[in-house]
Amino acid sequence: MFGRAAQQQKQIDHLQAQVRGLEALVGELAGRAGVGEAELRQLRDRSGRQIPAECRRLVDEGRTIEAIKVYREHTGAGLKDAKDAIDRYREREG
Repeated sequence: MFGRAAQQQKQIDHLQAQVRGLEALVGELAGRAGVGEAELRQLRDRSGRQIPAECRRLVDEGRTIEAIKVYREHTGAGLKDAKDAIDRYREREG
């Protein structure tokens, strides 16, 4: 990567690191507040991490890898986050 692309990737990496740090903080605070993992997962799901309709359709058709790709395109999520989101959706719907 050169120039602008490298700078943008550096910003993305920084933002992803911040999100990971905030997720860890939320987990720590939830634990201190007595919020269990299941309740925390429900809260996270309701807080805007909606699965796009196209992803839901692809999952329903058994096209999980394509659903992950579409999720990434719609949300800008990294591969691991997208896979985790689609896997959580599959678990809830399955």
